[in-house]
This record gives sequence, structure tokens and C-alpha cells, in this order.
Amino acid sequence: MSVTLPSTLQMLLGLYAYLLPLLLYVLWTTLVLWDLGRREDLRDSAVWLWAVGVFALPFLGPLAYLLLAGPRLAARVRWIALGGGIAYVVILGLGALLGGIA
Repeated sequence: MSVTLPSTLQMLLGLYAYLLPLLLYVLWTTLVLWDLGRREDLRDSAVWLWAVGVFALPFLGPLAYLLLAGPRLAARVRWIALGGGIAYVVILGLGALLGGIA
């Protein structure tokens, strides 16, 4: 039985696959809660429902808000935040192809 060590690229992909979802969740949740706090056009019940949805559905709640709720964020800020999710999917796919992420 031989043991092989992962390559540097495999180690980096594994690290990003582990840390990037946590960073995305923090970023998306922070943006959504900040935007909800600034909005005056929503009723209090809608703000509370969105806030509960963000915490009850960790990735889907913030993603749904950023895509569907018409946040008052600048378009480039919203698309940069969502671009992190696309980058995560690319890194995850690349890691799966190279064998660094199981």
C-alpha cells in the first residue's frame, strides 16, 4: 500500500472548496441584512420574513433575495457578490476534475 501526497494545486483547490462557501455565506448574508435595514419601501413583516428566510435557508435565502427581491444595492455590487458563487462552482468543478476535491 502506497500513500501519495496531494499536489500543491490539489491542496489549494481543497482549501478554496472548504473556505469559499463560508466566505460567500458571510458576504451574502451581510449584504442582504444591510440592504433590508436600509429599505423603507418594505413593510416590517416583509423585512422579518426575508431575514428569517436568510437564516433558515443558509445559501438559498440570500441568493433568492439578491436575485428576486429587487435589492437596492448597486448592480455592480450585487453582481460581484453573485460572481463569487460562480467562481465557487468553477473551482469545485476544476477540483473534481483534478481529483483534489472528493
